[in-house]
Amino acid sequence: MSTRDYGELAELLAAQKDAYALLLSLSLGQAKVFAASGARGLMKVIARKEGVIGAIDSLHAKLRPYASSWDETMSALPEPARREVAAAVTDIASMVKRIIESEKAIECIVAAARDKTAAGISGIAAGRSAVKAYGGGRLQHAGRILDREG
Repeated sequence: MSTRDYGELAELLAAQKDAYALLLSLSLGQAKVFAASGARGLMKVIARKEGVIGAIDSLHAKLRPYASSWDETMSALPEPARREVAAAVTDIASMVKRIIESEKAIECIVAAARDKTAAGISGIAAGRSAVKAYGGGRLQHAGRILDREG
C-alpha cells in the first residue's frame, strides 16, 4: 500500500469516526428532546440523523476498496499505521455498539409513550360509551364535557 493510499484510508476512517460520533451524540440526545418537545422534536433529530447516515453511507462506499480485501490492506501497512487503523476501527465499533443501545432505549421510551396515549384514548372511548349507555337522552351533550375535561 502506498503512502497516498494510507493517507486516504486514514482520512476516510477519521471522517467516518467523526460521523459516527455525531450520530452517537444525536442518538444519546433523543430521549431529552422527546421529553422536552415530544414527537415533533424527535422527528427533527431523526431528520438530522438521516443526513449523518447518508454521509456514513458515502464513506462506506469510499472505504469499500480497502474493506473488500481488509487482510491485505492491513498487512500492507507499516506497524504504526496498522495500530492507528486498528484503533480507529475499534473506536468506531464501540460507537456503533453504543448507538444501537441508545436506539433500543429510545424505542422503549417511545413505545411506552405510545402505549400510555393508547390507554388514554381507550379510556375516553369507554367514558363516551358509558355516558351513552347510562345517560339516555338527558345527558346527550355529556361527551363534550368529558372531552374538555379529560
